Amino acid sequence: MKKTPGPTKAEPSAQNSANSTADNNKNARLTPRQSRLLEALLSAADWIPRESVDRIAGASNGPQIVLELRRKVTGYDGIEMQKADATDRDGKACKPGRYRLSTEGRKRAAGWLSGKEAA
Repeated sequence: MKKTPGPTKAEPSAQNSANSTADNNKNARLTPRQSRLLEALLSAADWIPRESVDRIAGASNGPQIVLELRRKVTGYDGIEMQKADATDRDGKACKPGRYRLSTEGRKRAAGWLSGKEAA
């Protein structure tokens, strides 16, 4: 019985890893949820709370949408996340997340969108 040949060239196992700068994903398409969130992040002057991310995207999994945008468009460092001190409805301390584009992320997102509009 013959063995299956291995890969012929070295390739990273996770080409779209969250640590990439997303430059290898120029042909990626965004879902409507991702598009809505990316446009909101670009137009936001400040942090967007996690609950708002869910509403903007139209989904209850905002952090997953953020992860997908990092992989496809901004790179991991392109969308910052910060845990803010807050109090929940039961009076308990909590730390909900909030998001914004970094300076580099804003450049990558704007460039990505302008490239898509020209295509």
